[in-house]
Amino acid sequence: MSARFRRTAARLWPDSLFRRLAIILFGGLLATHVLSFGLVAFNVFGLSREIGDDYFIRYIATTIAILDRVKTEERSAWLERLSRPTYRYVLGGGGEIEAAPSKRRQERLARLRAMLGAGHDAKSIFYLDPLNRRRLGWLVHLKDGSPLMVEFVAQRTVISPWLPTAFAVQLFALAFLTWIAVKLATQPLVRLERAANSLGSDLRGELLPEDGPKEVARAATAFNAMQRRIAGQAVERIQILAGIARRLQTPITRMRLRADFLGDSDAKERLQGDLQEMQTLVKQGLALARGRDELSKQRCQTDLHALIDSLVCDYSDAGKSLRFSGERGVTILTHPQALRRIMINLIDNGLKFGEDVEVAIDAQRSNGITITVSDRGPGIPDEHLKSVFLPFYRVEASRNRETGGTGLGLAIAQQLTSALLGTLTLANRDGGGLEARLEFLR
Repeated sequence: MSARFRRTAARLWPDSLFRRLAIILFGGLLATHVLSFGLVAFNVFGLSREIGDDYFIRYIATTIAILDRVKTEERSAWLERLSRPTYRYVLGGGGEIEAAPSKRRQERLARLRAMLGAGHDAKSIFYLDPLNRRRLGWLVHLKDGSPLMVEFVAQRTVISPWLPTAFAVQLFALAFLTWIAVKLATQPLVRLERAANSLGSDLRGELLPEDGPKEVARAATAFNAMQRRIAGQAVERIQILAGIARRLQTPITRMRLRADFLGDSDAKERLQGDLQEMQTLVKQGLALARGRDELSKQRCQTDLHALIDSLVCDYSDAGKSLRFSGERGVTILTHPQALRRIMINLIDNGLKFGEDVEVAIDAQRSNGITITVSDRGPGIPDEHLKSVFLPFYRVEASRNRETGGTGLGLAIAQQLTSALLGTLTLANRDGGGLEARLEFLR
């Protein structure tokens, strides 16, 4: 039972800090406010009820004492003077005696009898008003035996009419002030989230304002310092990678020239293949390092169909077979060279590991464009679909140059896609094969 209760509570408990703080703060303030209001009301209304009852009974007793001393023919003239908005006096008897009065009415009648003294009687009755409605009243006999009815024509107002309105206004003020307090408390977290999400591929973003409360200012200062450290370290590592890649090109070129003088053709072919693989790795390492720098150039409107169609024609001229479909005239604000490199890497993967490669453009969505590169091949095990975007990660253990690759193609494509504010995902196709999906907002 306790586990079920915890699960139910977890589902009902909001998942945002803003709502949790609002519920806790408003709930606590509301409970405190209601408790305080209840204590004050109990103190005020409880005393008011006792005092009101005492005043009411004393006034009736005084009225009866006056009527006892007034001549019988003058009593009618006094009745209207002595009546009040909530009750009035009527000479004469009648009505139905209440068989079982409530405890409170019994206590009030007993106090009235005690004040009136001997020679008077007081009972609770029901009577019919002029509209033939059944109402409650009292029947009292004067000293000379004349009956006098006290008819209760309206209820006494215990609560002031403006009190519910004041209570509602206070609740609104509590809710509004709670919203402001929680908003101020969570706003720095929202700014921190936006700053973290706004970090581009160059790991540089707009710095947080280092003002406000002391704790918020310290957190903003720490975040800005962390952002600068990360950006500096990333730049340093990229520079190291680019420097190593550039330095390797010269010795690789010399080694290829020397390999041409080898007499053994078989050894020469194997060495040339190894050097070609090394040079490919160096080039892709340079592409990975330079990717962020190239994207610093301004974007431009690019005809997406024309860009991909030119790529497909280049592959066709090289003897590679692939199909292309898509709507003409679709443009996108992007970096053409970066998008071209992404498409080359995805198409190369499809041609290398599969067959029946197809590139398609889907511009039917009003707010986005989707580019898919699909093939019919072995696909990728589901547990590796995210890991293949890591640099130098390859699913197969083989180092064969024909199928192994360098392990940087998808990493470069993912890096450039992220820099272009798009998403790149991989999914296995029904019937075998892999689909790479590029999605961009218009």
